[in-house]
Amino acid sequence: MPAPSAFRLAVATALAVLPLAACAGAPEYPIVATAAAAEVPDASLAMRSVEVTLESVGAQDVVITGGTVFSPYFDRLDAVGLNIAVPAGGEVTVRLPLGIATCPAGEGGSSAQLVLESGGEELLQSVVLRDRQLARLNKKSCAFRIDDEDF
Repeated sequence: MPAPSAFRLAVATALAVLPLAACAGAPEYPIVATAAAAEVPDASLAMRSVEVTLESVGAQDVVITGGTVFSPYFDRLDAVGLNIAVPAGGEVTVRLPLGIATCPAGEGGSSAQLVLESGGEELLQSVVLRDRQLARLNKKSCAFRIDDEDF
C-alpha cells in the first residue's frame, strides 16, 4: 500500500481538527471567503495555472501555507507549498497549478483546497471556484490536443 501523500495527511488532520474549532483560542471558521473567482490571465495559460483571489473574513491574520485545485476540467496535482500572509479583512491573489486537461471534462464544480495557519492553528478550508474560465480553458486545451493528435 503506498504511503499517503502529505496533502492526504493534511486533509485527515484538518478533518480531525475542524470539530475542535469551537475550543477557546481557535480561529473562527471560515477563515477566508468560501467562494472565489478562478481567473486565467494570458500569462497563466502558458504556465497552466489559475489565479484565485482570496479574502480574509476572520478577525485574525492568516497565512496560506499550501493549496491545490480540484476540478472536473483538469487532473488534480499534489498541493503546492505557499507562504502568503493575508491581513485580517485583506485579500491576496494566489496562483495554483492545474494538471493536464481532462477530455472530455467531468461533471461538478471546482474548488481550491487550502492549508491555512491562523491563531496558532493549522486548518484546511475549501473555497468554491467560479470556474467559467476553467471550462473555457479546458475546451481550448482539449481541442488543441485533438488537433495535435492528427499529426
